[in-house]
Amino acid sequence: MKNTFKKSALLTLLFTCLSSYGQKYILDSDTGNEIDDLYAIVYAIAEPDMELISLNSAHFNNVQMVIDSSWSGNKVSNFVTVQESQKLNEELLKTMDRLDIPHPMGCKNHIGYAWGYYKGATIPESPATDFIISEAKKASPDNKLKVICIGASTNLAAAIQKDSTITKNIHAFLLGARFDKETNVWNKSEFNIQRDLNAFDVLLNEPDLELTVMPITTARPYTFNKDRTLKKLSTYKATATDKLAERWTYMNAGDERVMWDLALVVAIQKPELATLETRPAPPENKRKSLKVYTQIEVEKMHKEFWDTLDAYFSK
Repeated sequence: MKNTFKKSALLTLLFTCLSSYGQKYILDSDTGNEIDDLYAIVYAIAEPDMELISLNSAHFNNVQMVIDSSWSGNKVSNFVTVQESQKLNEELLKTMDRLDIPHPMGCKNHIGYAWGYYKGATIPESPATDFIISEAKKASPDNKLKVICIGASTNLAAAIQKDSTITKNIHAFLLGARFDKETNVWNKSEFNIQRDLNAFDVLLNEPDLELTVMPITTARPYTFNKDRTLKKLSTYKATATDKLAERWTYMNAGDERVMWDLALVVAIQKPELATLETRPAPPENKRKSLKVYTQIEVEKMHKEFWDTLDAYFSK
């Protein structure tokens, strides 16, 4: 009887440990590019049931940096985009007193070549990629590592190409592409996807990878008003929220801004606020279908964001 009890207790403990892994996330963010990444990061840290085990930096390389003299107010010369994301990630973690969260730097360049990716092509190396591999090996098909890419998905695609055994242990969430839910037609001509189209195709060609996508067409209604947002942020008297306000002004983000990345993170944490459906994948890829967010509850998402910040910064 005693041995049976011990065995039962051990199984219960093991099940609890494995189940808890489902609440842990890696957030992969091109923070230096926009303003919504910062809002998504603050929400993810403030949300008590959403444990970040890593905040990875992602690049936002683009062709305009070759032909223009600046990008979002930054001089292009010697401007390494992933380093800009890394710097902001570290600053934000510091303001929230969460530098204990691992924050490895991501890949500097996209996977493969400008003309595409194929087996044997260049796979960029980075600490973020190594971290994804390490954590995915601790997971399993029944208790998957959840990786949220709110920028280019280079780090994740590189990890999978470097070690294909981890694919079945990962549930990937992506923000990107356009999708017509009436016709099931995909359009990959979108900022996040175009930053590394090869990476997106790699993920779409992995049938063992659980993949969920929020197209920008679904996230678009989730807008924040500048005046109302800055007024609300000023009530918290916190360095982190001051940084959110400063970012809006620094990026000259206009009077209204779509919070693309935040929409995805809120939808993941509060599934009742979004409609998730299984839809056909792009026909040019090997995967037959994937999970797609086709609608969001905009007003309830607004309330969720501000309620979460209210609770966190009132401590």
